[in-house]
Amino acid sequence: MATVYGVNATLNNNTSTRHQSALPVDEQGGRIRWITDSYECVATASGTDIILGGKVPKDAQILPGSYLYHDDMGAGGGTLSVGTSVAGVDLAALEDVGTAAGNVQLNHTIDLFGTKTSAAVNVHVTPTFEMTGTIRLSLLYAMA
Repeated sequence: MATVYGVNATLNNNTSTRHQSALPVDEQGGRIRWITDSYECVATASGTDIILGGKVPKDAQILPGSYLYHDDMGAGGGTLSVGTSVAGVDLAALEDVGTAAGNVQLNHTIDLFGTKTSAAVNVHVTPTFEMTGTIRLSLLYAMA
């Protein structure tokens, strides 16, 4: 049976170049920060730009384990987007929130995980329908 190593395990195990190729601090031993916020929607119109929390700094990696929690927002089958721009879906694809209370996992696909922010960004929630109820953000990110 073969033994293979991931990119960072290879860097960590290479004693001859360890000082030259140290693991990136934000990938092992970095600081974890938490942003939380909530918004009470009351007949909030479709297309409204809801900004939650403070800015996520440049070069932060938004971590899996981040969620947008929501009430049953009404509108039977309505969706919302969660991203770093208005109507963006880079943190979660359009999510159905109109049928039951629940949560939307953020930044949880292989294409989203581990991507660093290119600038300081806000978290935008944009409904595609009129919604009423509470939304709460719990966002974790890592930094050097």
